[in-house]
Amino acid sequence: MLTQLCIHASRSRILRDHRSHRRASVVALTAALLLLTGMRTANAISYTITIDASKQTTGNPRFWSASVGTGTASLTLRSDLQTHYKIANRELGMMRVRGHGVLNDDIGIYKAPGSYDWTKFDTYLTAIVSAGMRPLMELDFMPTALAIGGDYHSPPTDYNTYKDFIKAVVQHCVTKYGADDVGNWYWEVWNEPDYSGFWNGLDPNEPTATKMTDYYTLYDAAVDAATSVLPNILIGGPGTTYYGPIGDFLKHCKSANKRVTFVSSHCYPGGDGSSPVNAQSCVDDNTNRVSQITAGGFTTATVKSFNTEWNSSYSGQGGGTNDGLVSMDSHANAPFILKSVKLLSDKDNGDTPPLDVFSYWVVSDVFGEHGKDADSYILQQGGTLPFGSVFGLLTFQGVRKAAFNAFKMLNYLGPKRLQSSGGIGGDGVDAMATKSDAEDEVEIIVYDYFAAIKTTGSDSVAVNVSNLPAALAGKEIFVTQFVIDDSNSNPYAVWVNQGKPKSPTEAQWQDMRKAQHLALLQPVSKKTVDTSFSTSFTIKRQSATLIILSLKRPLTGRNALVEIEGEDYDGQSAVTKEDSGDDTLGQSISASSASYVYFENVDYTDDGVTGVQLRVKAQADTSLELHADSQTGTLLGTCPISSTSNVWATQTCTLAQPATGVARLYVIFGGAVHLNWLKFQPSEVPGTGGSGGTGGSGGAGGAGGNSNGGSTVATGGASPGGNSATGGYAGGGALAGTGGGAAAGAGAGPGGNASVGGHAGGGAQAGAGGGAGALGGDSGGSGPLGGAATGGTSGSAGSPSASSSGCSCRIGSADGPSGTLVILVLGAGRLLVRTKRAARKKVGSRKAAPAAR
Repeated sequence: MLTQLCIHASRSRILRDHRSHRRASVVALTAALLLLTGMRTANAISYTITIDASKQTTGNPRFWSASVGTGTASLTLRSDLQTHYKIANRELGMMRVRGHGVLNDDIGIYKAPGSYDWTKFDTYLTAIVSAGMRPLMELDFMPTALAIGGDYHSPPTDYNTYKDFIKAVVQHCVTKYGADDVGNWYWEVWNEPDYSGFWNGLDPNEPTATKMTDYYTLYDAAVDAATSVLPNILIGGPGTTYYGPIGDFLKHCKSANKRVTFVSSHCYPGGDGSSPVNAQSCVDDNTNRVSQITAGGFTTATVKSFNTEWNSSYSGQGGGTNDGLVSMDSHANAPFILKSVKLLSDKDNGDTPPLDVFSYWVVSDVFGEHGKDADSYILQQGGTLPFGSVFGLLTFQGVRKAAFNAFKMLNYLGPKRLQSSGGIGGDGVDAMATKSDAEDEVEIIVYDYFAAIKTTGSDSVAVNVSNLPAALAGKEIFVTQFVIDDSNSNPYAVWVNQGKPKSPTEAQWQDMRKAQHLALLQPVSKKTVDTSFSTSFTIKRQSATLIILSLKRPLTGRNALVEIEGEDYDGQSAVTKEDSGDDTLGQSISASSASYVYFENVDYTDDGVTGVQLRVKAQADTSLELHADSQTGTLLGTCPISSTSNVWATQTCTLAQPATGVARLYVIFGGAVHLNWLKFQPSEVPGTGGSGGTGGSGGAGGAGGNSNGGSTVATGGASPGGNSATGGYAGGGALAGTGGGAAAGAGAGPGGNASVGGHAGGGAQAGAGGGAGALGGDSGGSGPLGGAATGGTSGSAGSPSASSSGCSCRIGSADGPSGTLVILVLGAGRLLVRTKRAARKKVGSRKAAPAAR
């Protein structure tokens, strides 16, 4: 603890030195903010937010979910943190993970010159990739056997050995995942070389400028090694505590002719947590970083701007009591997060963001920065303390904080930014509005942000939306409103009201977990609208709300159609969390007869589910029951569990009756079993199949409609040029969002593109696998081409059932490969949008692409 306090003090001192040139302006701004805050605390203000849904201003590139931090890399060897990665990807759409110390002794790659052990490093990579993400690889620190003086914050004793080491690391990743995949990873050389806590240079006592010169030598060696494996590797630095050193760094890269594809620095507006947390600071930080890029003779098309760490304070290692530290646990960081993202998004240029990575520090309170589990504050307290002023979006125990729910709000946003006005750039109410790609949903985030954390009171807000899209205008629509404030979506407030127990009882944990989910301000309602929509409400200061206007009810709880981790329960009796040992890592639970877990707010969609997949491990045959609402509530199904000889297997169970809507789910175990996850399967609604068309050269075969839930496919011939006849949950894209993966019809040509995610792929005798669709999903594999005819027509449309869930399709024509596909999608397809966004992000990209819907 003494070491940690010294580190905090040193870091604070270094940062003060770096920022002394702008301290006077910060003090003046702070005084003005405090004065303004005082006036706003005393008097409520009325705001009118006006949105024109017909005026798209820009795209909405998702730079805020391009990466998230994780502290020291060796903590990723823990199964609880591995589960937290999965949750961050599925619910927040996080694309990458950035962690310190990948090269440290506790990961243990380097043994001696040319001698490496990849065991723990492979676990680090597997944990991230299994969560649907990729690493933002921070190349640090130095193995002690290679470091000057045996200090892992020092340069290597031999740069040739160091270059061989870096080359081996990059080559190992390429061998494991392929050059195309790894070619899209970001590689950041070191962390904060301008801070003595992370970089000694050749002499710990030398000036910072000299240490940065020493860093350039390290950077050059890392670049030379990495580019010898991947000449076009995406590599950069310097990852400094602020933007100041970037200009000289770029000058060096230009003069030394070293590859640099991005520059990075960090932003903590609240300093040590005692200053106001000014969201404008990270905007100014990026503006200055971009200015350094252009002043150095580069463009942001060739050298990207990255913020690889940001939060309210840099002192969130745990145990702090300053306002900017407590805010990491409370509701106050939510409006700060939303304000920071909104102000940066205001600088979007079409689909080009002002920065490509805005990496929140960090994902979880399973956290430490200087190696080993013992550096984790919560572990130091015994591992049961729920909150301790640590950086994370989730607590050590996996409870979602209010800050997590702010990112969840952001993950609901569509890809088209809308014109809005009436908010304020500083303290007070502002808004950000988007619409979906299909324009059948409008999303509006309204927040009441103040730089002074303890600001209280409330304001009045009216929201007026004009020119609703044609898909909504004149229709009965769903109106959904979520809220984060001092009493909603905020488990910290529950813990405070409990008296801040250090080792909560199970009942106290259940109360906290109940408050961890993004809460509805009021029940979802329906309203018939013309071309406009209006609402008004009172909003508490330091809070946020999300309003969704949509044709389909949006997801309002846990998505039943993706994996629900067994260990991510909201309550339990007689179950134990454990390391799963499964291929995808993470935790699982061990249960015995009559033990149970329950999950709050499981959203089965309004179209319902009829089956469930269970990832289980059992020594002997047993069973489990699924109940709605309570232990003795409606029996959804009794699922037999066959013995798996104590190895993991996925088993499927048909429910006794369909489940719809949102409810608490109880899983009651009939005997000894291990549960990794469960995932429900959507209802299949019968339709009438259409007739297949004749194949044509360059054209597409006819499409079979859904028959008996999509099990019967009318087969049309297809040439290699067009989309094949498809049916059911088809590789051609029809209803792929509900789980996809079914094949195209026999004799098919290339599989079509999945329109709502899932798996797109050709079927029996299919051609090349279909590409992933607008919302992501995996491409199908290749197979032999089906039979083709010359000329031809499309098939007739399928006839939907009374509930309009059949597939009515017209694909291609006789004279060419192009065509249209019209899909009446099951509600599950629409409700999968957010989680399929996360699935889309399983392979890193060169920039945070805008979300398609």
